[in-house]
Amino acid sequence: MATTAIWSVVRGESPTARAIEPEPHGIAIPDAILDWAEEHGLSISDPDVYLLVTPADEAGEVAGEIAYREHPMPTADLDTLREALTHA
Repeated sequence: MATTAIWSVVRGESPTARAIEPEPHGIAIPDAILDWAEEHGLSISDPDVYLLVTPADEAGEVAGEIAYREHPMPTADLDTLREALTHA
């Protein structure tokens, strides 16, 4: 079973965003999202651009957002995401 997450490519700080960076929390970035994010500026050569993710039902404003995209997320990853947001 999967549900929807919102993925955001962001430039600069976004301390009030209700979103997390996926990799430090063990959330795999789908290939389709990685390809899309790279098309919107995500690059190892620009560390000021990064990727955030949040459950679709918790999405809100993300300062510095370049682009966002909805994408299905497995329930286990969504549970991990919600847990991480609880402690963020």
